[in-house]
Amino acid sequence: MKAPYIVPVHQTVLPGYLDLATRTRIVGWAQPARGGEPEALQILDNGKPIARVIANQARPDVAQAGFGEARCGFDLLIPAALPAHERHVIQARRESDGSELSGSPVVIEAASAFDEDLQRLVRQAAQGTQTNAEREKILAFLADVADKLLVAQARTESGLEQKERYSRLARRYGPAIPQKIRTPRALIIDENLPVAGRDAGSQAILSHAESLKKLGYSVSFVASSDLDPDHSSCGRLEADGLTIWRTPHYSSVEDILRRQAGTFDVVYLHRIGVASRYLALARHYQPGSTVLYSVADLHHQRLNGQATLENRPELLALSRAIRLQECTAAWQADAVLTHSPEEAEWLTRSVIQARVACVPWAIPVKASAGGFENRRDIAFIGNYAHAPNLDAVRWFVEAILPGLREKNPILSLWLVGAHLPTHLRWPEGVRVVGHVADLDKDVLERVRLTVAPLRFGAGIKGKVLESFAAGVPCAMLPTAAEGLALPRSLAPLVAKDEKALKNLILKLYADPERCQRLSEKAQAYIASTFSENCTTQALQEAIKIASQKRKIS
Repeated sequence: MKAPYIVPVHQTVLPGYLDLATRTRIVGWAQPARGGEPEALQILDNGKPIARVIANQARPDVAQAGFGEARCGFDLLIPAALPAHERHVIQARRESDGSELSGSPVVIEAASAFDEDLQRLVRQAAQGTQTNAEREKILAFLADVADKLLVAQARTESGLEQKERYSRLARRYGPAIPQKIRTPRALIIDENLPVAGRDAGSQAILSHAESLKKLGYSVSFVASSDLDPDHSSCGRLEADGLTIWRTPHYSSVEDILRRQAGTFDVVYLHRIGVASRYLALARHYQPGSTVLYSVADLHHQRLNGQATLENRPELLALSRAIRLQECTAAWQADAVLTHSPEEAEWLTRSVIQARVACVPWAIPVKASAGGFENRRDIAFIGNYAHAPNLDAVRWFVEAILPGLREKNPILSLWLVGAHLPTHLRWPEGVRVVGHVADLDKDVLERVRLTVAPLRFGAGIKGKVLESFAAGVPCAMLPTAAEGLALPRSLAPLVAKDEKALKNLILKLYADPERCQRLSEKAQAYIASTFSENCTTQALQEAIKIASQKRKIS
C-alpha cells in the first residue's frame, strides 16, 4: 500500500486557529484563501497524517469577531480514540502550502491517571472481545487489578502504608523522624444496616458507633445479608462520618476481612448469627484486633420462654442449640457486650473465662411532657415480626383491654410499629397505626401511657426506654422490666400478673397528675443511666478489659 503524502512544512501562518485537540475530537477554524474556496486541512499526529478535513462549517463567532467569513470552521470526531498511553503532538496544516494554524501544535501527554480517555480505551478493549476465552482473560486481569487496588486502599486508610514508610525512614535516618499518629479503625458487622428509629438493635448499634468515634476510631459498617443496601440508608450513615462497605467493591464479609487483613483494631460482631459465622474469620484475617461480641439479647432465653409458654418442644431444642452457640461465642471473643445487668451476671456465671461488660446505649431525653389530662389513649409500640411483641399484643387485647374499656369506654389502644399481620382482625377500641416516621410527634406526645405486656423475651426493651425518654409512663410485666434496675420511684410501674397490670393501668389512666410526676422521674432515670457519656465510658472499659489476659482455671 502506498504511503500517504505528507504536506511539507511552510512557516507562514494561516489566518485561523486550532481551538481544541483531544484524543477523540479536533476543533478549529481557517479562513479561505483569496479565491473564496474553503480550506482543506491535513491533521497530523506525531508527524503522521490521520485525517483530512474541509473548513466549511458555520462559525458565526469568528465573523462577529471581525476575522472574515463565517463558514470557516471544522469539527473532526476521531472514531477510534487516540491511544491514551501514548504522547500525541497534534498539528493542523493547510494542504495547499503546508502553513500551520495558530495554536498548532497541541501536545497531549500520555495518561498518568485513570481519566476519561483511558476508561474509554479499557471499555473498547472489553467490548471488542469475540470469544469466552478472551472475556475470561480480561475478567481475570480486571479482577486482579481491582483486588490490588482495594488492598492498597485498605493499607492507606488503615495507616499501614504510612507505618511502613516511617519504619523505612527510621532505619535510614534514626528514630528522630516525626511519626504521624495513626487513626485506629473499627469494623461493625450486622445482618442489616441500622436505621434510626426502626428497632432497639439499630439504636444500640448507632449509639455504640458514635461512642467509638468519640474514642478516636474510624468506624465502618458491613451488612452481611445486604451488601447492596439502598442509597438513602447509606447516605444517612455516611453523612454521620461512617464508612459503608458494599458492592461492587466487596461481595461478602469475608472479602472485606481478607482484602483488609490486619487493618482493623476492633471488630464488633452484633448478635449470635453474625458472631457464629464471622468470629473465626475475624480471628484469622485480623489477628491483632480486639473482637467484641454484642449479644443484643440472649436469644436462647427468649426462645426458652416462648417454648414454655406455647408448649413447643421443638423451640426448646432450638433454644438449647443456640445457648451452646452463644456460650461458645462468649468464650471465643475478647469481650462480650450486653445491655442487661441480669444477662451479664448469667454470662459471667455460665462462661467462667468470658470477659463480660454491661454497655447501655445512649437515648436522648425529649422535652418535658405535659397535658396528660387532655390525652385519652394508650399505646403498644413494637416490631410485630418479633414473636414476643405479637404474642403480647394479642394477649393484651383478649385479656386486658375489655376490662379497661368497661371502665373507660373512650379509651383506645394504639398498635404502633411495622409488620403487624394483615389477616388479624381487631375488636372495637383498637386502632392500628403501623409504622410512623416520627414516634414522638405522632404517638408519644398524644397518649397518656404506653403498655409492655410481654410474657416472654430477653434483654432490655427499647420500647420501654423510648417511652420513658419521652416522659410517658409505661405499665409493664416483669419480663419487660428485665435488666432495667428501676429506681424505687418507678418500680410501681411493674405489675406481677394480669390482674395487677389491669389495675395499674386503670389507676394511671384515672390520675393524670400522677402520670406527670412519673414522667419527670422517668426522664431523670434515662438521663442518668442511658446518656452518651455513660455509653462511651462503658464501651471504653469493655475494650480495656478485652485486652486483659484470661484467667486459666
